[in-house]
Amino acid sequence: MRDTRTVTAETSKLVLAVLISGGGTNLQAMVDRIEAGALEAQIALVVSSSPEAYGLVRARDHGIRTAVVDYRRYGKRQLSQIPERLLPDSFPEVMKRQRLYRALPPAEVQDRIARLVLAEREMISLLDPMGIELVCLAGFMRLLSPYFVSHFQGDGRYRIMNIHPALLPAFPGEHGYQDTFSYGCKVGGITVHFVDEGEDSGPVIAQAAYPIWPEDTPETIHQRGLQLEYALYSQCIQWFARGQLQVTTGAGGRSLVQILDPGYHEFLQELTRLAFTRSA
Repeated sequence: MRDTRTVTAETSKLVLAVLISGGGTNLQAMVDRIEAGALEAQIALVVSSSPEAYGLVRARDHGIRTAVVDYRRYGKRQLSQIPERLLPDSFPEVMKRQRLYRALPPAEVQDRIARLVLAEREMISLLDPMGIELVCLAGFMRLLSPYFVSHFQGDGRYRIMNIHPALLPAFPGEHGYQDTFSYGCKVGGITVHFVDEGEDSGPVIAQAAYPIWPEDTPETIHQRGLQLEYALYSQCIQWFARGQLQVTTGAGGRSLVQILDPGYHEFLQELTRLAFTRSA
């Protein structure tokens, strides 16, 4: 992560790749802010894990280059069925570092990680020529293996960012809104975080909360949370672009993110005020 980066009119904008799997509403929010001059970045490429993703249409409507890495192409192949030349030399090390499938038998874990790596090699071949400075996951419904993660970051430099629909570390996984509601929480929230080699376990950048009223449903809190997602995710990318995110080491060696923007408190207070307005 380029902690010293400052974007001005004379310097190039932060170059993004956005990974999607579905409708691409967070992608749309980024595009809207870029076009309004509120986000100093350019989206060089949108990659979808599904050819049917409507986010591809959104990107093309704004003249953004798109590509598809269809994970279904890699089917249910087992490691023994994959030619050795198709896997990187680092595959044994990838297996040692993976933290995604701890509850599965080792042979099945190897098969799954191998299939992920095959798809990720295809994706990396698309991203590398584009000079990508930050990879943003926006509703990307595929896990990332240590192979992909280590390709874009290391030595305390984080260059993959994600938005999660819950207040991590509570409710990791893909059903954050439903899990928050089903647990009976009175407050829910969203988290923007850097990606590490676990599932939704990377350093938290910023969070925002919303109320859960007695009459709410999973659908109403989802819509309330989405408005926070759109604002907070783009703001976190802007902080990254301006070099206003600093990674430090906390107790136990865990990476912590400090926000250096002097306007951070006012931004978060306004976001919270809007979320807790009774009509929201």
